[in-house]
Amino acid sequence: MNINPEFRRNLWLELTPYRLVGMPMILGILLLLAYILDGKQYGESVANTALVLFGLLAFLWGTRLASEALISEIRNHTWDNQRMSVIGPWSMTWGKLLGSTIYPWYGALLCLLVYLTSQPSLGLSVIETAVLLLGSGLLGQAVGLLSSLQAIRKNQRYGRFQTTAFLVLGAGCAVSVLSWPFAASMGVFWYGRYCPDDLFVLTSLVVFLGWAVFGIYRLIRAELQLKSLPWAWGLFVMFLMGYFAGFPGDGSWATGQSVWQQRLLSAFLMTLVLAYGTAFCERKDPVAFRRLLQYFGRCEWGRAMQVFPLWLSTLPFVVLTCAVLAVVDLTSGPSEGVEQVAVPAVAMVLFLLRDFGILLFLNLGRIPKRADMLTILFLVLLYGVIPTILAALDLDRLTGLFWPIQGVPAEIVLPAALFQAVAILWLMARRWRKSQLHY
Repeated sequence: MNINPEFRRNLWLELTPYRLVGMPMILGILLLLAYILDGKQYGESVANTALVLFGLLAFLWGTRLASEALISEIRNHTWDNQRMSVIGPWSMTWGKLLGSTIYPWYGALLCLLVYLTSQPSLGLSVIETAVLLLGSGLLGQAVGLLSSLQAIRKNQRYGRFQTTAFLVLGAGCAVSVLSWPFAASMGVFWYGRYCPDDLFVLTSLVVFLGWAVFGIYRLIRAELQLKSLPWAWGLFVMFLMGYFAGFPGDGSWATGQSVWQQRLLSAFLMTLVLAYGTAFCERKDPVAFRRLLQYFGRCEWGRAMQVFPLWLSTLPFVVLTCAVLAVVDLTSGPSEGVEQVAVPAVAMVLFLLRDFGILLFLNLGRIPKRADMLTILFLVLLYGVIPTILAALDLDRLTGLFWPIQGVPAEIVLPAALFQAVAILWLMARRWRKSQLHY
């Protein structure tokens, strides 16, 4: 039988005879203890114990192993040999994701079997419970592996703190999905239509898991030096915009705005989150920037798109969504009592350009390794410390110089945002020209 070589290698390494026997013995002892303490009843106590053990194995141990799957290969100096092998990116994707976590899943599946045959307390059918637990575990592991891959793409330095951060991120995603059955909600309004919460959450879980696995595949393609166009990222941005834009309109959002304005605002905020997230997650390499400019100068659009950074690919979505939101807001009749959001939205785009300029300016400096942390420090000062001080001094109107809040006149916030954006972009361009003199 032709088995994925990466998956088969992990099977040989992880599923040794001693481990195959040891896992069910330890789990059996713990479940037997719960059975005895519950008066020898195969019921709630055994089910809860099995659920906790499943979480420890799939959410914590499995996510940790998935997060370290590639990092351990790099530490052991075996990743370069794998990159030069004939294993394709898709085989490498599921070989790493499922192979590195095969032993925790071996124990987790045993716990899942015990849980499903006892008295599950999630209030779902057996199939729905299995999909929820398996999907949330896979999602946490996929997010852990995806985040570690992105960190490797950005910087080859990684330590225990980064691994712990990947574990917390992946386990947090898994636990957040698993906590849904214990909530009191009985349904979700999405684009004005009622959806049963079990169907909506399970469908969302499967879809987001698919995106996470596809993201791992794309990053592994990049690690294997296979060129790709950024169309997948564009589709993901549009998906998130459409997904989160469907929640407004159920009466839980602020009044004074039409439903479509709320949805556009939700999509706009999502593009901002993605823009800032990708800007800090990606590597800002001057050599890559110079290569990108050379491709554009020679009109080699295909090669330029292959090295186009994701944070720059997100910027058109931010600007387009802001433009549509501003047009809809400005054309709304004043009789509807619409709260103006055009000015804060436009100001936020200008502040985004300013923040990108600060980030690039520092990355082009002498200490690029500390540029991201310095940028975060500057953003905390600009968005938090300085506005707080101004508000404490009863200078609330001046906070619009640093923060696009509603109620501040456009003649204050827009010129201030435009001036800061132009100034920092000019400084960044000047530093870029100076750095090119050394080449």
